[in-house]
Amino acid sequence: MNTLLRFTVAFGLGIWAGQYFILSFELVLSVCLSLVLVVSVLIFLKKANKLILGTLTLLLGLSAGYLNRQLKDETRNATHLSHFVLDSIDCYRAKVLSPPEARLKTYKVEVEILNLKYSDNWTKATGKVIIYLEKTASPPQYGQVIVVRNGIRPTEPPRNPGEFDYQRFLSYRQVFYSQYVKATDFRITTESYAIWYKSWAYKISQWSDSQLKRLVVWPREYAVAKAMVLGIRDEIDTDLVQAYSVAGAVHVLSVSGFHIAIFVWILSRLLGFLEKRKHGRWLYLAITLLTMWFYAVLTGLSAPVVRSALMFSIYLLAKPLRRQQNTPNALFGSALILLAFDPMLIYSVSFQLSYLALSGIIFLQPMLYQSVTFKNKIIDWIWNITAVALTAQLATFPLVAFYFHQFSTYFWVANPAVVGLSFALLPLALATIALSQVPVLAQVLGWLTAAVTWLLNEIVIAVDSLPFSVLSGIWFTKIELIAVYFIIGFLLALVYYQQKKWLWRAVAISLLLFGYQVIELKNSQNQHSLVVHNVPHQTVVSLIEGQRAWLVADSTFFDAERGFNFYLDNFYTERNIRHATQIALEVPSPFVQDLNFGKLIVWKNKKIVIVEQPITDFYIKADLIIVRNTAFKDIGKLYQTFGNQQVIVDNSNKFYAQNKLHEAAIEQGLNYHFTNKQGAFVNEFQK
Repeated sequence: MNTLLRFTVAFGLGIWAGQYFILSFELVLSVCLSLVLVVSVLIFLKKANKLILGTLTLLLGLSAGYLNRQLKDETRNATHLSHFVLDSIDCYRAKVLSPPEARLKTYKVEVEILNLKYSDNWTKATGKVIIYLEKTASPPQYGQVIVVRNGIRPTEPPRNPGEFDYQRFLSYRQVFYSQYVKATDFRITTESYAIWYKSWAYKISQWSDSQLKRLVVWPREYAVAKAMVLGIRDEIDTDLVQAYSVAGAVHVLSVSGFHIAIFVWILSRLLGFLEKRKHGRWLYLAITLLTMWFYAVLTGLSAPVVRSALMFSIYLLAKPLRRQQNTPNALFGSALILLAFDPMLIYSVSFQLSYLALSGIIFLQPMLYQSVTFKNKIIDWIWNITAVALTAQLATFPLVAFYFHQFSTYFWVANPAVVGLSFALLPLALATIALSQVPVLAQVLGWLTAAVTWLLNEIVIAVDSLPFSVLSGIWFTKIELIAVYFIIGFLLALVYYQQKKWLWRAVAISLLLFGYQVIELKNSQNQHSLVVHNVPHQTVVSLIEGQRAWLVADSTFFDAERGFNFYLDNFYTERNIRHATQIALEVPSPFVQDLNFGKLIVWKNKKIVIVEQPITDFYIKADLIIVRNTAFKDIGKLYQTFGNQQVIVDNSNKFYAQNKLHEAAIEQGLNYHFTNKQGAFVNEFQK
C-alpha cells in the first residue's frame, strides 16, 4: 500500500478518534514527539525493518491526527462563547465571514464574535454564530463589523427521528450557535476585517453572476449555468435539482474537481506545445496554475474547488521539477494538507465523495477501460467516459446510499452527454463573462450558453422521466456500509490477485450481511409504533404496524411534498415502511371520529384523543391525548381535564402558548411531552 496513503488514513483515523476518546493532550503530544524522533533516527540509520517502521509511522499518523483535532477545536479556547452564560450577554460585536445568503424570508449571515458586553463590561470573546436576519433589513457585507443585541441560542438538535441533523452538520464547521435578528436589533459599524484576497474573490464572483444574469436571459438556464460556473445553486428549482440527482449528474451543479479537470484538459490541448520548448514546461505550469486558481477565486474560493485545485497543483508541479507525476500521491497529499488545515473536513460529505470518486477513477478506470477496445474514436471516447462513471459510482454508491438513500440507475446513460455538454458549456460560460462588455459578441455567447444549457437540462429531464430511473428507499446502517465496502474490496482483490481466498472472504462477509438484513427485515415486520412528529404549525401522527403506516395530519401537510421529505421521509425509509395511507384530519373518515372538542382515533386498542378546543366541564380518559391548535393556554385547566395522563403538546400550538405551558408543567412536576422542546413522541409497544 502507498506509504502516503497509509499515513493519510492513519491521520484521518486519529481525527475521528478525537471525537470518541478523551486523552491527555500532553500525553499524546509526548507520544507524537517521541515517535517523530524514533522514526527519524531509524530512517537515518536505515536499520529498521519495514514492518516496524510502517507500524511506527501509522502510530505517528494516528497521534498527529488526534493532536491536530484538539489543536483546531475552537471550544478549547477560554474565550470561546461556550464558556459564557448566554443570558448574561447584553450585546456583541462580530465580523461577517462571508457574503449574506438570501433565503425566502431572511438573510443567512455567518459571523465570528469579537467582543461581548458581559455583565456591563466589554470582554474579548470568540466563536461563530449563524444569524438569520429579517428580510426588511439591509444585510451586512463580507468583512463588516456589526453590533447585535443578544439573542444567541445553541443550535437546535433534530426534533424528529431520522431527520437531518443540522446541529451536527454545523458543529463540524465549529458553529454551535444561531440567532434570529430583527432589523432594529443590529447596526453596521465603519470597521472592517475583510481580507483583501477574499474580498476580491467575492466581488469578482458577484460581478460574474450579474453578467451571466444579464446575458443568459432564460431563468432556468441562467440558474444552472450559474451553479456550474460559480458553484451557487440558490436559484435552481428543487425539481430540477432532483432530476439531476436522479440522472446521476448532480455533481455538475457544484463546482468541483470535474470542472478543474476540464480546465486542465483544455489548457493541455491549447498549450501542450510549450512543453517541447526550453523552459516551456515552467511557462505552461505558470499559465495553468494561474488560470486554475483564478477560476477558484471566481467561485469565491469554495472548499471543493480549493481542494481540487490543490490536488492538480501538486500533480502538475512534479513534471517541471523532473519528478515522476504520481496521481495517487497528488490525491493523498492534497487530502493530508487539507485535513491538516481543517481536520473537521473529514466529516464533509462532499470531501468524502470527492476523494472516493477520484480514488475509483485513478485506480480502477484504467483497468476497466483497457478491458474493452474500440477502433472507432467516438465509441472509444464514449466508453472511456462511461468507464469513468462506472468506477466513480462503484467507489461512491455505498456512501451515496448511506447518506441519500437512493441510487441512480441510468447514470451510465446520462454521463456521456453530461460530460460532453459540460466540456462545451464551461468554456462558453466563462467566455460570456470575460467578453461581457463586448457588444454583439457578448449577446451571441450568452445565447449559445443558454442553448447548450437548455439541451443539457432537457437530456437530464428525459433521463429522469425514464421508468425506474431511481432506486429509492435504500437504508444502510454503518455496519452495512462497512460490510459493503469490504465486499467490494475483496472482489477487486480477487480480480487483481486471481486468488480464491478473496472470493471466500467476499462470500463470508456477504453471508453475514445477509443474516444481518434478515434480522432487520424481521424486526420491521414486527414493529408497532405510535409517533407524534414535531412539524412546525402542523399536527402529524404516524401509526405504524409492520411495514405499513397510517399517516394522520392536517390536509395542508399533504399538499406539499417538502414537509414529508424533510421531516418524515428518512424515518419511513429507516423503518422500512412500504405502504403509507394518508388520512386528513379535516376530512370525515371511519378512521378519525369527530368529537365536539376534537377528534378520536381508536387504533390497536389504543384510544387517541386529539383536542382542538378548550374543555372545562368534564374529565377525559384516554391512552394518549394530543393538544393542538392552542386549545389550552393555562396549565391548571389542562391538568383539571387530563390529570397525569400521557399528554402531548405538539407544534401546531402557538409558540408563546407552548413555552408558557412548558414552564408551568416543569414547575408543577407534570410529565407532559412538548414536541418543540423534547422532539417527537415515540411509543413502541408490543403486538
